[in-house]
Amino acid sequence: MQKKLKKLVKNAGLQFSPKRTPKGIEGYFRFAQGRMLASRVSLCNHLILTYGLDSYLEIGTRNKSKMNNLILARRVASVDPDPAAEPEYLMTSDEYFAQHDEKFDLIFIDGLHTGDQVKRDIDNALARLSPRGMILLHDLNPPTAFHAREVYEVDGKFPNWNGTSWEGYAWHRKHSPDLEMHVVDTDWGVGFVRPGKQVTWDGPTEGYETLAAHRQELLNLVSVTEFLQRHPSH
Repeated sequence: MQKKLKKLVKNAGLQFSPKRTPKGIEGYFRFAQGRMLASRVSLCNHLILTYGLDSYLEIGTRNKSKMNNLILARRVASVDPDPAAEPEYLMTSDEYFAQHDEKFDLIFIDGLHTGDQVKRDIDNALARLSPRGMILLHDLNPPTAFHAREVYEVDGKFPNWNGTSWEGYAWHRKHSPDLEMHVVDTDWGVGFVRPGKQVTWDGPTEGYETLAAHRQELLNLVSVTEFLQRHPSH
């Protein structure tokens, strides 16, 4: 069975053993839901099963099919201003949070990739968390300055883009000692935020040069294995 799985993984162009890539660590790990390829969906499902979460809000729904892979018993909601995304709430995240006050166990932020917007999304999401709630964010670990550019489009094309999302997260790393925060080094950097405590970052929070020089400590960057150790399944 193991040999067959390795063959299937190889044929799919995936790495069976963990490997470092520009996107972060890629490979298979033992999550609460079983042995899965590390990704934002795998991390979501691990948290859902580990903490018994059953309501989910997604800010920025570019690929709605991924939401269908979530293991949830109750409520899944999506927010996006693009009609092509077919969200439940066709509006910006600012508009959604201004008009709705429903609480969620898990909020995933993958909207506009600018530092100011991500900071607002984190602020608003914190106010919409249930007592056991937590936040995940995508695209927080751009590997190059090009990935961290201000705008998505380049010469009429749309290359991989993490934007300045990390700066909104970094603001809270510096100013929010009452939060627990870390970024998992996979799938372009998946951030974790929930009420708790942390040793804050004492340094600048803007400019790719800052991130490149202080990536580990600024993001509180952890491996997939460290993430699983911090959030052990039962």
